[in-house]
Amino acid sequence: MVGSAESGVVPALVAHRGAAAAFPENTLAALRAAADCGVRSIEMDVQLTADRVPVLLHDESLLRTAGIDRLVTAAVASEVCKVPVGQMQQFGDRFTGETVPLLRDALEQLDTPGLRLFIELKRHSLRAFGRRRMLAAVLPLLAGARQECVLISFDRMVLEQARQMSDLPIGWVLQEVSRQTREQVASLRPEFVFCNHLRLAAEPGALWPGAWQWVIYEVTEAGHARQLGVRGATLIESMHACRLQHELHG
Repeated sequence: MVGSAESGVVPALVAHRGAAAAFPENTLAALRAAADCGVRSIEMDVQLTADRVPVLLHDESLLRTAGIDRLVTAAVASEVCKVPVGQMQQFGDRFTGETVPLLRDALEQLDTPGLRLFIELKRHSLRAFGRRRMLAAVLPLLAGARQECVLISFDRMVLEQARQMSDLPIGWVLQEVSRQTREQVASLRPEFVFCNHLRLAAEPGALWPGAWQWVIYEVTEAGHARQLGVRGATLIESMHACRLQHELHG
C-alpha cells in the first residue's frame, strides 16, 4: 500500500472472482486475466459437487452462469466440469469454451509465487456436506500450493474449524457491522476481515483497529478506493480490479 492520509492511501487490489468485469466469473480465463494485469490477490468461490470435488462456482445453482437449473451439489464433478459458463447474456459467444473449473486446475493455472489466493467456502456446500467434510475436501489441495492461500467464508464456525485443521490464514466475511461482530472478530483473530462497503455506512470513520487486514468490496471507482484506504482498508476487492490496478497503480 502506498501514499499517505494527505495524498490518498492507495490499497492493493483483489480480483473478485477473477477479472469478472471483462471475463466470465470464476473461470480459468478470468483468473488468468487477473494475474496477467498485475493484480497480486485473486478471490474465487468454491462449491463441492455431489462426489465432494471442489469446483469454482459462486451460486448453488448453474442457472445464472450456465442457464441450467441444477444444484452443483446434486451433480458429479465429471458432469459439472463439462458445463459451459461463458455467461452468454453478458458476453455473447466470446467465451463458449469456458467451463466450470476444478479448484485443482485453478491452483495449477495460477502456480506463480507471489500470488495470494482467497478461497471462499460457500455456505450452500457447507450446509449440504458439513463443515469438516468440506474442509477435508479443500485443505489437501491447498497444502502443496506455491501461492499464499487464505480460506475465507461468511461462516465463522468453519473458520474456527479451519484453525484446528490447518495453519492457513483465514478471512471472515462480515454479514453485518455491529458491536457483536466486532467482539467476534476480536475473538476469532482472523488475518483478514472482508466487508461490503455498503455495510460501512453505519460505522463512519476509521475501520476497527486490530491485527487483521481489512478487505472492502465491491468497489468500482478509484476515488472510493482511496477514501477507504484513508479509513484503514488494506485491500480493495473488485470485479474491475484490472482497471483499478491501472488507475491506482499505473
